[in-house]
Amino acid sequence: MQFKNPEILYALFLLLIPILIHLFQLRRYKKTPFSNVAFLETVIQNTRKSSTLKKWLVLCTRLLALTFLIFAFAEPFIPNSQRALQPQETVIFIDNSFSMQATGKKGNLLTEAKQELLAALHKDERYTLVTWDDVLRDFDPVTDRNELLDLDFTQKTIDVQSLRMRLNNVFSTKDESSRQRILISDFQDTGWSSQLDSLNKTEHRILLEPTSLENISIDSLHLNSVSAAYSLDVFLASTTPIDQDVPVSLFDKEKLIAKGSANFESSKHSKIEFQLTSGAAIQGRLSITTPDLKFDNDFYFSINTTEPLKVLAVSNAEDTFLSRLYQEPQFSYTNVAEDQLEYSILDDQDLIILNEPQRITTALINALKKHTQNGGTLLLIPNMNAAATNYNNLLNAYGFAGFQSKIEAPQRITTINYDHPLYQNVFTKRSSNLQTHQVEAYFPIATTDAILSLENNAPFLAENNRLYLFTGSLSSTNSNFINGQLIVPTFDKIATEALKLPQIYYSIGSKTTFDITTPLPDDVVLTLEQQEQAFIPLQQKRGDKVSIDTQEGIKNDGLYAVKYKQDTLAMVAYNFDRAESNLRPLEAITAENIDFETNIPDLFNKLEQDTNLNLLYKWFVIFALLAFLAEMLLLKKFK
Repeated sequence: MQFKNPEILYALFLLLIPILIHLFQLRRYKKTPFSNVAFLETVIQNTRKSSTLKKWLVLCTRLLALTFLIFAFAEPFIPNSQRALQPQETVIFIDNSFSMQATGKKGNLLTEAKQELLAALHKDERYTLVTWDDVLRDFDPVTDRNELLDLDFTQKTIDVQSLRMRLNNVFSTKDESSRQRILISDFQDTGWSSQLDSLNKTEHRILLEPTSLENISIDSLHLNSVSAAYSLDVFLASTTPIDQDVPVSLFDKEKLIAKGSANFESSKHSKIEFQLTSGAAIQGRLSITTPDLKFDNDFYFSINTTEPLKVLAVSNAEDTFLSRLYQEPQFSYTNVAEDQLEYSILDDQDLIILNEPQRITTALINALKKHTQNGGTLLLIPNMNAAATNYNNLLNAYGFAGFQSKIEAPQRITTINYDHPLYQNVFTKRSSNLQTHQVEAYFPIATTDAILSLENNAPFLAENNRLYLFTGSLSSTNSNFINGQLIVPTFDKIATEALKLPQIYYSIGSKTTFDITTPLPDDVVLTLEQQEQAFIPLQQKRGDKVSIDTQEGIKNDGLYAVKYKQDTLAMVAYNFDRAESNLRPLEAITAENIDFETNIPDLFNKLEQDTNLNLLYKWFVIFALLAFLAEMLLLKKFK
């Protein structure tokens, strides 16, 4: 037994006072003469014995009553567990990701969690509430309840291990406190089965299960240019195979311009196609109506009217393959002979291709450096009849070590650096069989930035500081590269990297960088605006090009206008990532051997019992009252 107020036990020393009063009686007896002394002495002796016993009994009852009262004020208790004796720190994680929009027993899962949590939290305690995007410290369930009720969904999530580290950082540094984490989620993410990272923390998981796992979403779309029209392919996904037709509406701003129906045909995927007028600017929105998750029912995209990419080839060789690759309307291709080049036209180009030049002057190198510093891209295809040293001044200016002596030995192109930005999101799968590409001669170069490599690991295509470099000629006498499968994606991506026009849509939270090309002052500041909201994204101006990075600025899906003052320069579309659209069934979650609670009130009742002190003061008050009652009976009934 322990005491909440042990200092009150010092009052037990006061029990000496009634004992001293009883032992040192101050009253003196008066002697009275009487004739029959023998009879009187017998009566007096009997009376004195009974009186002494009665006084001792009364003293004992009074001492017991006072002792019980002192113990009651000291509040004795018996703890249910060792944790009950330590200061409590409770951190509660509430999952507010989009998967919590699924329907539960009392509305969506997030609403259900908020209501049950407010009902279960102890009104006299303080908690720390953590969500994916916020932390509420020193949360009072009474005064701060509206902060919890106003909690909304977010697309911002992190992996489980990072979340645990974040929760650990919320705890105080007091070693004597008992710490516990409570995780309230549908646990759609994987990785929850990993071991706890501290023995001083207890983790409880409350699994919220939706009533249905059905969800239909607009997953992605693809735009194809077909003669004078656009073909818009819309891909839909379902968590379960379905047979029903799903109506899909296509809007331009708020105007309905097309409507179709997607048939899943007992599968999880469906595709529907819309035809759009080529060349027209569209602020598009695709929409479906489903009763499940709401965040993936709309999909935004934008098509801007843009000028074609300007490609200039400075040639000393055949350029037929380049003219076939860079055709209108996407590109504006110009070919200039090496000896007829005017430097004044370089500033107006997006991509400059040096197609097998014999020599590169210092003046041309300076002009090309200015071009790339202003955001342009440069591509060098060497001439195998030229000396390697003819190119080394240019290569050194861009950070390359320079060509070594030419090697005339056939080599196959066998390795692709799929992680290089040039080939990201280009191929649906990675292949190691590239036996059809071959080169007869090449210039060796020492670099770690190879994009394509030969079978002897020598680079065939490399990049550094916006200079793309082939180490061998692409002429038909030296290589079959221009007839292979890599020529189109390689040259197309090199051109589009020169000017990153806004894509038709971006995913919020992913790396999003695009360029706006228009004559603007050097101190220009562009803004992104959506209805009444506006913010300034990260941006960098180089020449007539402004590169904009919006990875950290976008929080809501929709269409955003890129503006300079009141002028709209482009429209950019952002959508929430669809990772939360595919709901995992309960069997997949429980198969990870994780212990779950399924009811918030039951867990908090269990935790309250574990920290219960079993207060005993009421029993001591009752014992004190019984002692006083015994004293009264002794005084009245005992003669």
